[in-house]
Amino acid sequence: MKIELTDDEVTTIMVALDNYRVSMERAWYIDGNLDDREVAGSAEWCWQKLFGFQQDFRNSIADAVGEGESSCGSCAGCPSTSETNNEPTASVDPFEIPTQSNYEDMK
Repeated sequence: MKIELTDDEVTTIMVALDNYRVSMERAWYIDGNLDDREVAGSAEWCWQKLFGFQQDFRNSIADAVGEGESSCGSCAGCPSTSETNNEPTASVDPFEIPTQSNYEDMK
């Protein structure tokens, strides 16, 4: 099964799982029912899985926009610098950014 969720939806589910886990742990403390503890553990497991997926997703976005960790090329796990493209592809002069006043001149 494949489910596609936004980052905000995953965060909402994670908050709900955490609250559910806490309520089941409280029930276990009060009643001593081992089933409540088992359910709390399952909620924690689901939370950990979603957290891992969310972090992978956020890291892939950071890598895509160039904010991820750059490879040094000298580590065994890093690709060589010739295999990476960490060089800027364009430069922008902040004084040439279009504004409302000079936009018509740039057309």
